[in-house]
Amino acid sequence: MKGVVAVKKTALVVLALGLAVVSLCVLVVSAATGQAQARSETCEGLQPLGNGQIGDVAGGKPVLFEGVERPTGSQVVIPLRPEGHQTPARWSVRQVRNASSITNVARTRKLSPRAAVIAVATAMQESTLNNLAGGDRDSVGLFQQRPSQGWGTVAQLTDPIYAARKFYDALTGIPDWQTKPLAKIAGAVQRPAKELVGEYAKWEQTAGALVAKTWGTHAVTSVSSGCESDEAEGVGSDPAAKFTVKNPRSAAHAAAVARKTAGKRGWYRMCDNFVAQAYGYGFSGSETANVHWNRLVDAGLAHPGDANPPAGSLLFYDTGEYAGHVALYLGSGKVASNDILDTYRGEGKIAIVDRKELTDGKWRLRYRGWTQPGFPSAGGNSTI
Repeated sequence: MKGVVAVKKTALVVLALGLAVVSLCVLVVSAATGQAQARSETCEGLQPLGNGQIGDVAGGKPVLFEGVERPTGSQVVIPLRPEGHQTPARWSVRQVRNASSITNVARTRKLSPRAAVIAVATAMQESTLNNLAGGDRDSVGLFQQRPSQGWGTVAQLTDPIYAARKFYDALTGIPDWQTKPLAKIAGAVQRPAKELVGEYAKWEQTAGALVAKTWGTHAVTSVSSGCESDEAEGVGSDPAAKFTVKNPRSAAHAAAVARKTAGKRGWYRMCDNFVAQAYGYGFSGSETANVHWNRLVDAGLAHPGDANPPAGSLLFYDTGEYAGHVALYLGSGKVASNDILDTYRGEGKIAIVDRKELTDGKWRLRYRGWTQPGFPSAGGNSTI
């Protein structure tokens, strides 16, 4: 097995849109069956984070968006337990397609999303999600499996579907694979040099984002960092912003504009357009918040399930509908959001509220994660 492969910085080509796109606000991933119990270790021991298929989020209540309760049967929670520094990466269309193939094999075999996270993270480390024709010694394919070790022929192992099936065959034969650290399980399957086993861990959060994207519209990730704290609840000091994206307005300027716009109406179901306007654009470049989130996942700008965003971040949510919701994080636990305090349907008022109002208030949304304020294909000039 090949142990360490440097991440290829593949350029993400995005075609600029010629027309302004006014984004609606609604987002979601479909459920499959799978009974493996996935848990996350906190300071107090192993705590349930769902069974790897369906689990509690945001207080354990179903989404209640605009007065309509969404069924929980299609809601999927993908539990993550990232260890150590997590590595963001930009993925090409081909790499994303390979991650989708790996994920879909898990679904067709009725395995839990946790299995797919382990598999995708392993392929990220072994091949950077590229279906390689060669590698260390006789290693080939997404998982760098070796014909000489009985995994299959070269032709078979360079077929992403066959390679994923063989990986899952080995994975499911390991006792308690659902609950053990990702690196330990991936190492047991791949058998790299001992000093390289820990390298798989850095991909868990990134893999979770790609798996959620493929699993369905209502899939979200849930992260446990090892200890429960005030910061995990969005209370306490915000981390320093280290944004690499460039926008017409800085994060501080965008936050000031959002606060100034509070109380103004006319933004009904225009969440993605509102955050783009706050950052100085006339349109966001994405049709919905869901599309926007997925594009930022591919660009390596998303932090799925991370509850500690810096001020100026975009916070994304599952609403139980197809488009989702996005709000601008102002810092100190406050967000600027449209519609959340509307007194009548269609009012579209901008409000400054606590983050918990979105997940524990009248909407009970499911938190996806935060992203850098990136706006692929955005353009025009802000009107606010």
